[in-house]
Amino acid sequence: MSGKDERQYNPFGGKGNKPGDRRNPFQVDRDRILYSSAFRRLAQVTQVVTAQEGHVFHNRLTHSLKVAQVAKRLAESLIAKQPEITEKLGGIEPDVVEAAALAHDLGHPPFGHTAEEELDECAIKHGLSDGFEGNAQSFRILTKLAIHRIDYCGLNLTRATLNAVLKYPWLRDRQNPQSKQYRKYSVYDLDYQAFLFARNPQDENQTIEASIMDFADDITYSVHDLEDFYLAGLIPLELLATDRDELNRFVEEWLRERPNDKVAKVVEANPSRFQNFLDATYNLRGQYRPGSFEQKAQIKRISSQLIQTYIASVQLSLTYGGLQYDQTKKEELKFLQRIVWAYVISNPRLATQRYGQKRIIKTLFEMYLEAIQKRDLSLIPVRFIKEYLELDEQPKQVENVDQEKTRMAIDVVANLSEAEAVLKFRRLTGVSQGSFLDYWE
Repeated sequence: MSGKDERQYNPFGGKGNKPGDRRNPFQVDRDRILYSSAFRRLAQVTQVVTAQEGHVFHNRLTHSLKVAQVAKRLAESLIAKQPEITEKLGGIEPDVVEAAALAHDLGHPPFGHTAEEELDECAIKHGLSDGFEGNAQSFRILTKLAIHRIDYCGLNLTRATLNAVLKYPWLRDRQNPQSKQYRKYSVYDLDYQAFLFARNPQDENQTIEASIMDFADDITYSVHDLEDFYLAGLIPLELLATDRDELNRFVEEWLRERPNDKVAKVVEANPSRFQNFLDATYNLRGQYRPGSFEQKAQIKRISSQLIQTYIASVQLSLTYGGLQYDQTKKEELKFLQRIVWAYVISNPRLATQRYGQKRIIKTLFEMYLEAIQKRDLSLIPVRFIKEYLELDEQPKQVENVDQEKTRMAIDVVANLSEAEAVLKFRRLTGVSQGSFLDYWE
């Protein structure tokens, strides 16, 4: 296991437990994340479509709980199957894997990736060259924003757990907007000291626990998003499995959008392989009435079967220094993810929602930034007042004060649930006056 059980700040002595607490440090981490308000907020944050839709879709909370379950079982499976290699790789701690999985989506703002893109544009426009990224925001929440004790910021997690949350253990690459490091990174400049506590910055490899969490995330959203939208009648799986013309159209559109996508080219070269895969795993062929007991039982069985198959498809490797993936299964996961993208995420009906969501996010950011710059404490949420006053007391010449204020405006908006974002937007823009008795924080 890469990383140790030391904490940044240790108010209890020993290993960071309260007197009489029998939990090990990593179980403490897991529990702190589970009980945090940041985790609870995820119940009202979009997975793919808004949490307010009539159909019961996964939200970020239910998704995170399932990622944690899959990740822990995968860790336990690897330890049981390959104990010697596990030991040679430095060990695997299932509690660290579970804690990282619970924490991996804490930084997702209201409205998911739509708001992520908008906040990134807002941050860069106002002088934060490292912008906004959900993974970096998750690390910031764990190390700075989450509230646990009055004598330190963040959740005071162990190095091992913080390290396991870092899916992309590097700063943003400002030089090359086309690079992976420009779009995906796990730490902001202002949080670099916490990053240095967690790991050696020269090492850009995921820890084994981070790799397990990352793969569990891929499995979970690939399977459960597909399950959600198939049951909602938005994905024609039977048609893809039985109609070669529909599959060809699907692949052509994929390659038109991403001409260099390796998996798309695999499907183009051998469509029968994926047609057979769909037919074998989703052998529904219209024989079950939509919404019926039989159809739901069948799709649940298939989802469970797929997850077990993907868990069994990886193994530990000393050669690779971590997880070794079955290339065929990785391609299948990418294929499933593309189905959701083609039939749901790129659906024009979502495009109109996204336009309105971006407007909400941009407006709120600009209003909160103006309040912070003008010292209007009536608009700054109460939970940020202490941090704001400490920041405002800094001498004008202190480097990064303006960046800290802009980052705080980002934090305020990213910290909202979707219901809160809509309510505050309506009230602050005068669309709805609300009530004097409304709780305002």
